[in-house]
Amino acid sequence: MKRAVLIAAFVLVIASCGGSDDSAVTTTSSTAPAETTATSDGSTTTESTTSTTVESTTTTTMPATTTTLDVVPLEQPAIWPAPDEVFTSPEAAAEDFVSSVLGVPPALGEFQQGDSRSGEIEVFSLPEPGGVAVVRGVLLMRQLGPDDGWFVLGAVNEFNTITSPESMAQVAAGPITVAGSARGFEGAIVVEAFVAGSPVLLDQQFTQAGSQAEPAPYSVMLDLTGAPSGQTVLLIVRGGTGLETDPGEFSAIPVVVS
Repeated sequence: MKRAVLIAAFVLVIASCGGSDDSAVTTTSSTAPAETTATSDGSTTTESTTSTTVESTTTTTMPATTTTLDVVPLEQPAIWPAPDEVFTSPEAAAEDFVSSVLGVPPALGEFQQGDSRSGEIEVFSLPEPGGVAVVRGVLLMRQLGPDDGWFVLGAVNEFNTITSPESMAQVAAGPITVAGSARGFEGAIVVEAFVAGSPVLLDQQFTQAGSQAEPAPYSVMLDLTGAPSGQTVLLIVRGGTGLETDPGEFSAIPVVVS
């Protein structure tokens, strides 16, 4: 099984408009009233004074700058991270997914190379003192986008699965049925929908499935009303464990809102 995730990149286009300076000069002239002065010999002298005032006014227009962000779509839907975020290693993308979506400290196995652009990473539970780490899910990783970033395409676990809808299916922006088989501590499981690449939770439903070694069927309704058309949504099912640092057995798939 060879699957992997890659990260897509963004292109920043900055368009700017040039500016201009407008200057105006105003000249004002004034003439003072004539003054008459008497001299010692009885004659008079008249003096006239003219003054000129120059006023300068300058208006400056600053250039306007417009920034446009173009996000290049990925070659295929991915659940983590967002298309405009780039992780240069599969481990970094996997760690961010585990901490952001599963909400536990990442405990990862080594990256298992598939082809030149894909591979898998196991996610483990954090063992208690004297305990043994258990594989909870396998992340499918691939390089995607113009920057060859690493993305999580999905996650698989043989006991906790999503069979409907199918991975990468087109779904309505409203209530959808999510079904499969799963198991968890005392039969408790949780099914969630996230905006792909974001910890924003669209909906969450708790239900019952298998509580022993064998999984049991489950079916819940998740409301995707808050997701816009074209948005990739992450669907994930997890089995309860009763431990805060254990993600439980999980599987995850991407779907696209039509």
